[in-house]
Amino acid sequence: TKGEYKKIFGGVKGIKIFTTDPNSYRLLKINPFQFSEKIHILSHIEQLMQIFMAAWPLYAAMPAILKQAIVKAYIRCGWDVQNSIWIEGVNQKKYPTFYDILDILPNIIDTSDYSSDSKGDYKGALLTRVESMTVGINGLLFKNSFGVDEKSLFDSNTIIDLSELGSNEAIALMMGILIMKLNEYRKNERKNDNSLSLNSNLRHL
Repeated sequence: TKGEYKKIFGGVKGIKIFTTDPNSYRLLKINPFQFSEKIHILSHIEQLMQIFMAAWPLYAAMPAILKQAIVKAYIRCGWDVQNSIWIEGVNQKKYPTFYDILDILPNIIDTSDYSSDSKGDYKGALLTRVESMTVGINGLLFKNSFGVDEKSLFDSNTIIDLSELGSNEAIALMMGILIMKLNEYRKNERKNDNSLSLNSNLRHL
């Protein structure tokens, strides 16, 4: 939302405000790699890749390299990605973060069969994009393995203020992540409650 909304409605009872401003209200801590219980991990990765490709200018082999890094990051955290099962005790974290992707990417690129020029291009582009998610305001928003409780975001009167995110690219990425999480949250609700059919009453987002 626009930054003014939190000032107008901030004092209204029953409204929760999450912001990208570290100095006011509650900070919107979110992990795009975290997903709802009944969602298959491979489905989540595909959704994530669609968001990254829409928000970032990825070309040639870059999407494939990024996807490989994401899969390896989940495996490092203890995930059996084929069966969507998390094996507890393999890693302290259940879900990876951008820091894990940044750590894995260089090795994937270095050990690939691409030419030296291509490796340099991919490193420059991919590492810069992912590293930008680990510093500044983005670093504060995305650093935790577990983000804000999705029930608080999607089942209550909530204002999400993205006005402190500097670039249109960062805003587009965050909007994509929020829409993906809302979609997965509602799918998860339907899988947990048979009374919530596809033809149930419309609900406010």
